[in-house]
Amino acid sequence: MTVKFKGVSCLKRKTLGIMLVLTMILSSSAAAAAATIGYVDFEFLFYSHPEYEAKNRELQESAERLYNEAQAEAEKLATQEEIDQLAAQYERQFEEIEHNVRVTLVSFILEIIEQVAQESGIDVVLPESSIIYGGINLTAPVIEAMYQAYGISVPSSIRDLLQQ
Repeated sequence: MTVKFKGVSCLKRKTLGIMLVLTMILSSSAAAAAATIGYVDFEFLFYSHPEYEAKNRELQESAERLYNEAQAEAEKLATQEEIDQLAAQYERQFEEIEHNVRVTLVSFILEIIEQVAQESGIDVVLPESSIIYGGINLTAPVIEAMYQAYGISVPSSIRDLLQQ
């Protein structure tokens, strides 16, 4: 008799444990479903970055400098293989410079997105291209915060684009 009672008790504990786990799963799913979602036009943010024009100019100047250096060195080389190796070396250098510029701009934008999202009570921020319906557009507040971080106001040309 005690064996049956003990078996029932274990069954009740297992059932209670399973119910507890299911309750936790369902409540976490409900919390995830209740998350506030924002979105941004990341490409617009990238090209609107306050330093984009300056960084792009630096990149163009670096490309021109590397091209001129490569041209000067290529004239001293005898074989096409040496010229190809030189070209590959300069291409890697340019790609590294370009990568560093992009990382600088993107890192800053991501920091501002996080800051604006936290201030706005947004739990998740997605790229605008991922949104089918709903969500809160954070592009304009992120633009404002980016320029504010530099101590300057948003240019009217960018404001006009945001209004469209």
